[in-house]
Amino acid sequence: MIQVCEPPRTRQVRRLSAEEFCRLAQSEVSSVYRPRSEVLRMLTVGEVWGVYSTHGVPGAGCILLPMDADVAAAAALRRFLGWNRTSGGYFLTPAAGPDGHAAETLAPLLAAAAARQEFLARQRARWAVVECAAEELIPLYLRQGFALRAIRPLDSLAPCFLLQAGCLAQNVPPVWLPLADRVHIAILLARGYAALESRESPQGTVLALYPV
Repeated sequence: MIQVCEPPRTRQVRRLSAEEFCRLAQSEVSSVYRPRSEVLRMLTVGEVWGVYSTHGVPGAGCILLPMDADVAAAAALRRFLGWNRTSGGYFLTPAAGPDGHAAETLAPLLAAAAARQEFLARQRARWAVVECAAEELIPLYLRQGFALRAIRPLDSLAPCFLLQAGCLAQNVPPVWLPLADRVHIAILLARGYAALESRESPQGTVLALYPV
C-alpha cells in the first residue's frame, strides 16, 4: 500500500491589518495591550507583523513601534533607558494571539520583524519586550541576536523582560544562572551584565550572563 503524505505547510509571515491584529489581541491578558484605546494608538504609529497558522489565518502578531511614539509602552522605555539611548530607535511588542507562546510559530515572525526593525532603526537602538509569563520564549530571542538587559514592569505591575539587540560581551567567562532564578539574574543585570546565550539543563533553561 502506498501512503501519500502531504507536504509540510510553511507559515507565511506578512504585515497584518489593524483589524486582524485586534482580533488576535481580543483574548490577550498582556497588560501591554490594555486598554483597547491604547492598542488603537499603537496601531496608528507602528507596523503590525504576523504569522499565519497552518489553517491560513493569523496565529500570532506583534507591533514594531518607534521608541519616540506617543504610547504608554514607549514612554515607559524612555523613562527607564533615557532619551539619549532611545531616540530614533524601534522596539517590538510581545507576541499576541493563540500561537503567541509557540516557539516554532514565532521563530519566522521574530526573524522577519527583527530584520525590518534593523532596517528602520539604521544603527540606532533596537529593543524587544517579552512579558515574564512567556519566559519560555527568551532562548528564541537570544538566538535572534537580542540580549536580556533588564527585568522590570513597563507601564503596569506586570514584570517584563527587556531585550536589546546588538550587545557585545566582554571576553570573560559567563555566569550561568537558571532562568527561573529571576532575583539573582536581576541583580547581575543591574550591575551591567546581559544574558546573551542559553542552554537547556535538567533543571530547565539556564542563561549565560556577560558584562557588557
